[in-house]
Amino acid sequence: NSMTDTHKLNGAELASQLKSSIRFKSSDGVVEPGLRLTDEQISWWQDLKFGLIIHWGLYAMHGRGEWLMHNEKIPPQEYARLAEQFNPRRFDAAEWARIAKDAGMKYSVMVARHHDGFALWDSPSSYLGFDSLRTAAKRDFVKEYAAAFQAAGFHTGLYYSLMDWRFPGYFQPREQPESAAQMKAQCYGQVQELMTRYGKIEILWYDGGWLAHQGTDAGAAWLWEPGKLNQMVRRCQPQIVINERSGWEGDHESDEGP
Repeated sequence: NSMTDTHKLNGAELASQLKSSIRFKSSDGVVEPGLRLTDEQISWWQDLKFGLIIHWGLYAMHGRGEWLMHNEKIPPQEYARLAEQFNPRRFDAAEWARIAKDAGMKYSVMVARHHDGFALWDSPSSYLGFDSLRTAAKRDFVKEYAAAFQAAGFHTGLYYSLMDWRFPGYFQPREQPESAAQMKAQCYGQVQELMTRYGKIEILWYDGGWLAHQGTDAGAAWLWEPGKLNQMVRRCQPQIVINERSGWEGDHESDEGP
C-alpha cells in the first residue's frame, strides 16, 4: 500500500499487510469449478512484469494514507463532508498514462474504491450516493482513467475493496446482519457497474475481503459468496484476471507486506 514518510502503519492497517504474506495463500480460498483461468490464459499477465497501481482517493486530501478514516477515528458523517471539498481539477489521466508508458509500464490498476467507501465513478449502487459524480467533483474518474489508459495501449485494471467502514455490519457481521447484507449488496452492485461500463477491463484487483480486520479473506467467504460474485464478473468480462482477495482462490496471488 502507498505510504509517505509521515505515515506509519499501525494496528489493523499493519495486520492488513501482514495477513496475506504470512497467513493467507490463495490455496485457502473457495474453489469454484470452471471459474479459474488456465495457465495459458493468464500467460500474458505473467509476462507483463512492470505496471502502475494508482492508489488515490478522497483520503489524498490530507496526505496521511488511505487508512485515514479508520486510523484517526473519523465518524462516517464527518468523513463524508470531505467529499464536498474533493474537486481535483488537475487530475489528468492521459498525462498519467503518458508518463507510465514512457517509463515502460504495460499494465495499470486504479483504485476505484477503497475501504472508506468513496467511489471514484458514477455509482448508483453506492450507499448514500457516496461517489465522485454526486459530490463536489461531479466527475467519473474511473471513466476518465479507463478511457485514457485503454487508448494508450495498457492492459487496464481496477482495484475494488469489498469492505466499507461506513457499515457497522463490517465490524459486527453476525451481530448486525442487516448492515452486513447492505454492504454485500453494495459490493455486488458496484462490481457489476465496474465490469459493464468501462469497456474491456483485464485485471480485477480485489482487497478487503476479511471481516472486522480479523481472520482471512477466505474466512469471510460465508458472507461474500465469492464464487457467486466472480461468476458474475466472468459473465461480464470472460477473460479478466482476478486476484484471490475476495475469498475465492483467484487466478493469481497478490501478497503484500515485508
